[in-house]
Amino acid sequence: MKRSRGLWISVIFVAVLVVASTLSLAFGAFKPVLGLDLEGGLAVILSAPAGTDQGTMNQALENIRNRVDAFGVGEPDIFLSGNTIEIQIPGLSNSTVQQQSTDSYCIEDPSGNSYGCSADQSVAQEALKGFTVGSQATQVCLLDASGAQLQCYASQEEADTAKGGITSAPKQSATPSASASASSSASASASPTVGPPPGASEYCLTDIGNTELKCYPSRGDAETARKGITSKVTKTTWCIQAPTTSSSPSATPTPTPSASASPSKKAKASASASPSASSAPATAYTELDVSGAQPLPCDFTTKQAAETALAAYTTPHVTTQYCVYSSQNENLGCYTTQAAAAQRQRETGQQSLLDLIGKTARLEERPTLQIVAPTDPSYASIPVTCSTPQEQASKDCQGAAQDQKDVWYFSDAAGSPPNSKAHLGPVVIIGSNITKASAQLTGGTQTDPITQWAVAFTLDGPGASKFGAATTAAVNQPPPTNQIAIAVDRRIISNPVVQSPITAGNGIITGNFTEQQAKDLASLLNAGALPVELTRQSVRTVSPTLGEQSLKQGVVAGIAGLILLFLYLLLYYRLLGIVAWFGMTIWAILALALISIAGKSFGYALSLAGVAGLVISLGVTADSYIVFFERLKDEVRAGRTPRAAVQPAFKRAFRTIVAADIVTGIAAAVLYLTAVSSVRGFALTLGVATALDLFVVYFFKRPTVFLISKTTRLVEMRGFGLTSATAADHTALDTTAEPDV
Repeated sequence: MKRSRGLWISVIFVAVLVVASTLSLAFGAFKPVLGLDLEGGLAVILSAPAGTDQGTMNQALENIRNRVDAFGVGEPDIFLSGNTIEIQIPGLSNSTVQQQSTDSYCIEDPSGNSYGCSADQSVAQEALKGFTVGSQATQVCLLDASGAQLQCYASQEEADTAKGGITSAPKQSATPSASASASSSASASASPTVGPPPGASEYCLTDIGNTELKCYPSRGDAETARKGITSKVTKTTWCIQAPTTSSSPSATPTPTPSASASPSKKAKASASASPSASSAPATAYTELDVSGAQPLPCDFTTKQAAETALAAYTTPHVTTQYCVYSSQNENLGCYTTQAAAAQRQRETGQQSLLDLIGKTARLEERPTLQIVAPTDPSYASIPVTCSTPQEQASKDCQGAAQDQKDVWYFSDAAGSPPNSKAHLGPVVIIGSNITKASAQLTGGTQTDPITQWAVAFTLDGPGASKFGAATTAAVNQPPPTNQIAIAVDRRIISNPVVQSPITAGNGIITGNFTEQQAKDLASLLNAGALPVELTRQSVRTVSPTLGEQSLKQGVVAGIAGLILLFLYLLLYYRLLGIVAWFGMTIWAILALALISIAGKSFGYALSLAGVAGLVISLGVTADSYIVFFERLKDEVRAGRTPRAAVQPAFKRAFRTIVAADIVTGIAAAVLYLTAVSSVRGFALTLGVATALDLFVVYFFKRPTVFLISKTTRLVEMRGFGLTSATAADHTALDTTAEPDV
C-alpha cells in the first residue's frame, strides 16, 4: 500500500505541473519568446571605414555583442563580413501591448492608426472636418547673391541659423591644427575685413564649423556674396494637419499630437476662440483625447496623395484598443487592431537599442585648458577636432590617434554656455581603464540636497594612478584649468571642478542624466567602446512571414508524424502505447513551459533552430519509451510474467536511457559553448529537452507502468492490456507476483 501511495504521489505531482503549465500558457502568464525568424524584428547593418584591419573589426563585433546581451535581447544574430557588421534583433524589446476597453469614437486611417478619440461621435466628426492638407519644407538650401548653391539643411530654421554664422575669410592653405594655442585662438577675429596673409589669392565663405562653402577671387566678391545670401525651399513634403485652435484664417496649425502624451492628459478647448465657421472643428479637435494618438503623417510626395489619404479617414465606434507602452510606462500609441499595435511596438521597442549599439562610446577624461562661448569673437574661427564625417572616417580620428594631442570639443556640460567649445589637453584615462560602471542616484544629503542620476565608476591600477596624478595637479588651479572634462564620442558631457585629489580609483560622472541615460552610459562603459567609427548603413524591419510559414509547415509535419507514431505505438504496444503518448504530451507541455521561463528570465528566444532541437528531442523521448517496452518484452520472453517483469525491465532500461541522454546532453553542452547565433538555440533546446526526458521517464512513465502492472484488469484486458502489449498472451498469468518499486 505504501509503495502504491508513492507511485500515486509521483503521478499526481507531474499532473499538477502539467495543469499549471497549461493554464499559464493558455492564459498568457508566460509564453515563449520568439526569435527573429518567427516573430520578426530589425536588421541593422553598420560599416567601418575602408581599410579597417580585421583585429579592430573583431573587437568591434565582440563589444557590440556585449551591448546587445546586456540589453537583454533574446538570441540576436550578429555577423561580421569584411568591414561591415550585421545585427539581427529579434522580438519587440522593452515595450508591451496592453488591451484596454473603451467606448469612444476615434479618428482613424485605414491602417488603424488613431489620431484622437472622443466619447461624443459628433465631436470626432467635427474635428475630422477640420483636418487639412498642407506643405512642409524638407530641404532648404542657402544661395549666394549669384544664385549658386552653398549648403542645404533639413528645415528653414536650421538654414536661418546657419546663415547667421557664415563669415568670409582668406582661403586657408591648410586646416588649422586642433591644438592651436589659447592665445592665438583668443586673438583670432571673425571679421570679414581682416587682411589676407601674404600670398592669399581667394576669400571663402565659411560656416560656423569652419567648413569652406565657396571661394571668390576677392574680398569684395566674397562679402557681396555673403550679404546677398538667400534661402530657397528645394524639397517639399505634404502633410495632413490638425485644425487650428484659432478662428483666424492666418493661424498656424497646431502641433501634431504627440504619441508620448501622458495618458491622463486631455487637451482643453480654447475659451477665447471666437464663434465662427472655422472655430467649431478646431474646438472639437482640442476636446479630443489625444493620449496615445499618433503623429499625423507628413511624408506624402504630392498633394493629391495626401488628400486621397485624408479622404479615407473615418470615425468608427471603438470598444477595444491596443496601446503600446514603453518600459517607463510611456504611452507610445493606441490602435484598434493588434497588428497595428505590434508594428508600432516593433518600431519603438527597438529604438533605444538602435541608439546604443552603433555608438562608439569612447570615453575620455582630459584636463580643461580653455572654454570659448558662442558669443566670443574667436568662436567661429576655432575648428572642432574630428567634427566632420570625412575627418571621422580618417585614421587620424580613429581609436587613440588623438590621445596625446590637444583637442577642441563641443561641450554640453552644466555650467558652460550651450554648445561652447572647450580646449582640452592630452587624455588622462579612457573607458578601457574603467573596470566597473553603474548608474545610481546621488545627492539627497545636507551638503548635497539635489538628487540626480549619475554613473559611478571604478578604475584599474594604471587608470587610478593617472587619474590621481591629474586630479592632484588640477587642485587650486585657476578656472578652467582646475576642471577635468569627461567626453563621450568627442562631446563633453561633464566638466567638474576638482576639489581634492582622487587617488582611490573611484569617481562619479554627472551630466544632468535621466535614469535611462545613466543606465545606458553605464552599460556602454561596461561593454567597452567601439575601436572604430561605425556608420549605420541601413535599418530594416524583418517580417516574420517566412518564419511563420516554415513554422506552420513544421507544425503540420510534426502533428502528422505524431499521429503516425501514436498509431504505430498503439498497434504495437497496445496499452503501453497510450502511456507513451501521454508521456510525450506531458514532455511537450513542460518543454514549452521551460522555454517560456528561459525567455522571461534571461531573454532566450525560440527560433526555427530551437524548434529543430525540440523535434530531435522528441525523437529521443520516443526512444526512451521504446527501450523500456522492448526490455519489458525481453523479460517476458525470458520467462517472467508481465507483472513480475516490470521492475527488472525498468531498472535495466533506465540505465540505458540515462547513458543515452547523458551522451546527448554532453554533445548539446559542447555545441552550446562553442557555437554562436541560432546554433546555440538548437543546442539549448536539445539539452534541456533531453534532461526533461529523464524527469518524465522517472516521475511519470515508471509509476504509471508500475500502477498498471498492479491492476489485474489492465494486465489481463483482452487484446489491449499489458499482457498483449508484451506479447505474453500465451504465458500463464501469475496474479500473486508483485513488482518491486
